[in-house]
Order: sequence, then C-alpha cells, then structure tokens
Amino acid sequence: MEQLNIEIGGVIENTFDYTLTPAQLDKQLSERMESVKRGEIKPTHELSMLGYALDFIDFAQQNVNIAINFDEDNLVHLCSILGLIKNSFAQNPPPNDIMASYVKAAAGFFGVMIIKNLGGNWVETSAGMSVSVNGTTAFITNRIAGILSGADENENAITEIYGYLKTQSGAANAE
Repeated sequence: MEQLNIEIGGVIENTFDYTLTPAQLDKQLSERMESVKRGEIKPTHELSMLGYALDFIDFAQQNVNIAINFDEDNLVHLCSILGLIKNSFAQNPPPNDIMASYVKAAAGFFGVMIIKNLGGNWVETSAGMSVSVNGTTAFITNRIAGILSGADENENAITEIYGYLKTQSGAANAE
C-alpha cells in the first residue's frame, strides 16, 4: 500500500477578527486588498480564504436563496448547500477549474466558521488549505472536494469534522 505523505506548513496567525459580521469582514478585506494593491502588505492565504468564504455567502444567497453567516447553527445550511451542488454536479459535471472554485469557496466558508466558533488557524498543507484547532489539523479542502465530486463523501461528513474539532477545542465541554 502506498504511503500518504502530507506536508504541513506553519500555522497562519489570524489577522482578522472573525467575530465580526460577514459585512464587517468584507469591509476589512476590501481595505486590506487595497493595501495589497498599493504594495503596503503582501497577499496571504488568510486573505484568499476569507474572500472565498464571503463569495460562498453571496453564492448561497443568490443561487439557492439561503442567507448564511459564520455562526455554528449555519452548519446545517452548509450541508444542504453542498448537497445541492453535489447533485447538480452529478447531473452536469463542471470543468476542473469550475469545480476548484466551488471547493475553495465552500472550504473558505467552512474554515472561517470553524475558526470563528472553535478557535484555530489556517494551515497550508500539501493537501490544500486546512484548519488547525488545538493541535488537530482538519484537511477541509480535500474533504469538500470529495463531497462535491461525489467521491465517496457525504455532505454530512463536515458535521462530523466540526463535531470532532469542537471536542478538540474544548468548546463541547463548555456547553
């Protein structure tokens, strides 16, 4: 059996206050992107993932008429939206670049939801952007890709991931 070697980079320190509303985060992101354009700061993976997350919120509202935010109770909506996308892709598979954009947007949203509610940080890995919570790394990008491609993943798998990370964070014990 072939060994699976995943390289995990350093934890990316959060520079956004994820307790803010999506509209407030969007404003902060826009301001930082202007700073990037002016050469004052360098682009980061955190900027990209937050941008993808906010795009996913817009997608959900415009395409499936579901208003979502990063609160934990929106996890059920995320599962539902992923199921709708997966079913649509099963009927009409998109080109790889389109699939990748959906994966990035959904992973960005899920990652920000995790960071906001459970703590943690983004981590760059050879398997894509991941989230680390209290020393546990969740490879959310490839899990979302598995869900959307229909490759042996159920959209409710993210609920299991979230639950496990919640236990790791200590938040489950605080309730």
